[in-house]
Amino acid sequence: MKNFMFKFAPLITGVTVIILLIVVQLRFNLSYKNLSGFENVLESMVNFLSIVIGFYSAFYGMIISMTKTDFLKELSKSKYNHVLPKILIYSLLSSFAALITTVFLQILKNYPSTFAYLLYIFWGFLVGVFITYSIQTALLSIAMIFYSEKKPLDKASL
Repeated sequence: MKNFMFKFAPLITGVTVIILLIVVQLRFNLSYKNLSGFENVLESMVNFLSIVIGFYSAFYGMIISMTKTDFLKELSKSKYNHVLPKILIYSLLSSFAALITTVFLQILKNYPSTFAYLLYIFWGFLVGVFITYSIQTALLSIAMIFYSEKKPLDKASL
């Protein structure tokens, strides 16, 4: 069950955000067209996504530079070693997709249409997916560092 939720949590969160956006529009008649401050949200998202993408790039560089260290060799033996690369790739892809969609939405906000509305809904989905993958990446990185199974030290390693 835990692995199932870990895999499907981003999609569930994305769909939840879509439902929330649709309910807010139907109940309060608020969407990308008339939501006060939505342009500021889009600008903040561009900044935040850019920072996260930069962090991921630095994180990947750090991992590459540590490939020959004992620390990374030990982490590669942990139970998380197969999950982390997938989560990192999904996190990076979802952040780029959310960034590109946010930029398009900044433009299309000024031209209300069915396509702009669908992009708004898709943007909500991507934001939900991105946030979930970001949280999973952070939690998995912390788990790998602090909760990996450690081998007992033998006399030769002292």
